[in-house]
Order: sequence, then C-alpha cells, then structure tokens
Amino acid sequence: MKSILTTFCLSAFLFAGAPLAPARAGQPAAVTSAPKVFSTPQKEGTKATCPVTGDAFTIGKDTVHATHKGKHVYFCCPGCKKPFDQDPDKYIK
Repeated sequence: MKSILTTFCLSAFLFAGAPLAPARAGQPAAVTSAPKVFSTPQKEGTKATCPVTGDAFTIGKDTVHATHKGKHVYFCCPGCKKPFDQDPDKYIK
C-alpha cells in the first residue's frame, strides 16, 4: 500500500510540472498567431495560418494557395482548398 501511495504521489508531482501542450520539434511552446490572409503574395519561409484548420505552418515552394477578392490565402495541405473554394467568405474575415 505504501509503495502504491508513493508511486501515485511521485506521478502527480511529475505531471504537475509538465507543460499542458508539448511543443513540436523546432517550435517554441507558445507560437504566436500568424496571419490567415495576406494583401500581397508571400515568399517561401513566411509563417501563415491555414484559414480552414487554423494550423500554423511555413509557406513552401509547393504550398497550395488561392486568391479571393484581392486577398492571398495559403493552406496547410491540398485538402483545405476544396472547402475554401466552396465558401471562401466563411474563411476570410
């Protein structure tokens, strides 16, 4: 019984000091919000936020993008462009 209680207390102590959400490799734990919409085309390496999923990512050579009402939008993956194309105003505010 004593060893179970000791194990429980030690586990609680270790988990209390753990961060709530671990950082992804190469990223700080607190990521600042990157823009979802740009007024001009962006270069590779620019930080962006997918308007569909809300995921932050870095624009690369093959990043899927769209232009709507003069605004440039970048997506985290090709699958996000389809819902955007169906209702772009829902995602651009």
